Amino acid sequence: MANLELYRIFVEVAKEKNITRASENLHISQPAVTRHIKNLENELNIVLFKRTNGMELTEAGKRLYDELAISVEKIIEVDKKYSISNELIMATYGTMLSKVLSGAIADFYSKNKNAKITTITDNSRVLNNPLQSGEIDIAVLRKFNEDEYDKNKYKYIKLGDIEFYMVANNKSELCKKTRIRIEDLKDKIIYIPRGDNNSTNAFQKLVNKFNLNNEIKRIDSVSMSQIVQEYDNCVGIANSLYLSKEIKQGVFSILDIDFKIPTTEMGIYYRKDNSSAELKMLIKIIKDFWNKVKISK
Repeated sequence: MANLELYRIFVEVAKEKNITRASENLHISQPAVTRHIKNLENELNIVLFKRTNGMELTEAGKRLYDELAISVEKIIEVDKKYSISNELIMATYGTMLSKVLSGAIADFYSKNKNAKITTITDNSRVLNNPLQSGEIDIAVLRKFNEDEYDKNKYKYIKLGDIEFYMVANNKSELCKKTRIRIEDLKDKIIYIPRGDNNSTNAFQKLVNKFNLNNEIKRIDSVSMSQIVQEYDNCVGIANSLYLSKEIKQGVFSILDIDFKIPTTEMGIYYRKDNSSAELKMLIKIIKDFWNKVKISK
């Protein structure tokens, strides 16, 4: 008896009348599709397609398609809705994964024992490539312009705006000032996140304007946190989401500044054609964890 996968491939080829388009829809190589069709014909001992300019059904193939099409498509629909065994590929930033999404993923695994999440981490410029090529199922990234990702494949959900604070060691002389001007940062080492976003880019332009560029050091948020805690001759531009624990515990002082650091919008990108129950659950869990860790000044 032929298995469901062979019938699924047969129905897709019959609908498309083309091996190439069927293979793209099924995410299976063309030789594999051809081989599976041949295996099905051998198992059923009938010829299903006329191999001419396209893939036209034979009379026997038409009868089989008429009997199978609705049933197979219904089974596929139900499988997508309830299956928890599919692998999800997620793209995000390294610090976002460790500070926010690790807890969300752990919660997801506790509810989906057979699921698997493969994560891809890098900076925003590199991570927008999978959004162009359609390689990932879900991404938690800054908001891109509409021409920077494939809107036909991905839908965007806004999570929220991340605020960036200027923080200093509690022993820093800056903490004694009621309000910090940009000129007060002269001769201070300024650590800013390495990522490419509206907030850090705007701040970089500001310090360039006041000739403070020599004091700028780009560094990851975790290292910045450790350095600012230890030394009082530096300040850090802190992503409030990543450093929410340290800020709540009073490890840093949030400086009152007279210049504005704009926020950066973050959100979820997910594949429109993935309607699986596990993807829907992961999106919900990420939203819940986001709301738990975010803080306000």
